[in-house]
Amino acid sequence: MTSPPPLFLAHELAPLLTHLNWGIGGSLLLYHLKLLTDPQDLDIVITPEDFPEIRKRLAAFLGSPSPIDHPTYASTHFSRFNSPRGVTVDVMAGIRVRTSSGFKSWEFKPQTVSTANGLPWMQPHDWLELYEMFDRPERMSLLRNYLKRRLRLTELPI
Repeated sequence: MTSPPPLFLAHELAPLLTHLNWGIGGSLLLYHLKLLTDPQDLDIVITPEDFPEIRKRLAAFLGSPSPIDHPTYASTHFSRFNSPRGVTVDVMAGIRVRTSSGFKSWEFKPQTVSTANGLPWMQPHDWLELYEMFDRPERMSLLRNYLKRRLRLTELPI
């Protein structure tokens, strides 16, 4: 079985991002958790301090980022790259979303990232919070069910 293009790209990018704080979320995280079968993009969350360096390294590998404007996203740092293989790479730091009552912010904590198969994965509960902020109900449902199943498994008697 071949890796989906976003996973293949994540493995290609990992050596470029060594010694920087980053984590993979979005559809590729859902694929990693076996909740999706066909991830389409690569979402990378980073610290604001590492954003300039990561953006520079990714631009050298993937080319200049594409301009993007979204009516509700107001993150401190955001860049979208398009790989030659057609994978969109979104890099974000200082995540903020505009709501009817103001702004809602979320802070990336690199110490919560788990490494598996050579890649840094964000925690499912963190990405659930982000999907709530981004108003992605289908993805929220997938993660809530996953987290409920995990909780039930930890509550089983030994």
